[in-house]
Amino acid sequence: MDDRPPDAVFLDLDGTLCEYRRSREELLAAAFDELGVDPFFTTAEYRDKLFLQVVTDETRAERRELAFAELADETGRDPAVGRRLAALYASMRDHGDVEPIPGALAALESLGEAYDLALVANGGPEVQDPKLDALGIRDAFDVIVYGGYDTAPKPEPGPFHEALYALDAAPRRAVHVGDTVHKDVRGADGAGIKAALLTEGSEPTTTPDYRLESLADLEDPPWEGE
Repeated sequence: MDDRPPDAVFLDLDGTLCEYRRSREELLAAAFDELGVDPFFTTAEYRDKLFLQVVTDETRAERRELAFAELADETGRDPAVGRRLAALYASMRDHGDVEPIPGALAALESLGEAYDLALVANGGPEVQDPKLDALGIRDAFDVIVYGGYDTAPKPEPGPFHEALYALDAAPRRAVHVGDTVHKDVRGADGAGIKAALLTEGSEPTTTPDYRLESLADLEDPPWEGE
């Protein structure tokens, strides 16, 4: 086993490095209003529906449309209403209207001085590229891999394997930083990579290799103290 410290760090994007200025709750409410129907599900119910979906090569837009249609059907509505709602929701989202998570830009600068960096995020370039451009962080990464576009989406190990190959990095000398157990911790574990979970004070439902209270923790990474 390779006990040397990591030389590559992978990072998630949404919820880890940035977030939309307009919340999912605001966006969903606006879509219901535009469609002229009373809300028949919440963002929490939508997330639960996505979580239960079988991981496939479908795009996030296709998965959203399916989830909205199923939620409509489950509440006695025509699934077509859910599909129209999904299209409205997508059309209202400005993917460049994001802001960095506190400490994200400083953490990227600090990590970039010591490690090869890979962005490993779900979503295609039409969704994720505007965020990178708005934040001005595209050049911070040596490699960018979009799960669900370049490979199968996280939590499948494909995106992590792709980044390892591009960086010529060994799995046990890489760490992935993300904010979800399902996609980030389990995905990294499936690829043989250690995971650092951004918890912001909440108790994770599983035990990651490292726990980060905030991105400021990355300026003195916990794996360097081992």
